[in-house]
Amino acid sequence: MLFSWMGLFPPTGPVTAAEERIYLSKADIERVLVGKGLESRNLSTGMVSHWVFLPNGSVEFANKRGPGNASGTWIVRADGLMCVTMLARTGCRYWFRHGAALANAISKDPGSPLVAEIEFE
Repeated sequence: MLFSWMGLFPPTGPVTAAEERIYLSKADIERVLVGKGLESRNLSTGMVSHWVFLPNGSVEFANKRGPGNASGTWIVRADGLMCVTMLARTGCRYWFRHGAALANAISKDPGSPLVAEIEFE
């Protein structure tokens, strides 16, 4: 369950049209997400977790409804794909604005389901 946010398990959340998504660029991700506490709600598992992406490229994770925490590293590719490596596994997500909320998905494909909805803590 720890890695469901990162795409190591297939998402089954609702499908949203690509035109409703405003994808974050690499610069947007670094400005908007890095250094802030985030709460992620996985739409397929219901897991709620806390994430902090630190400016030095490290990331901290904690399951908010049960045991489990970990740390790892993150990078953002030029196309805005953010990849997190934890416990020798890597998962990647595209981040976007979805209405007034932030969310992520495993691809920019129009049929790619939302994986998680994000709120700032």
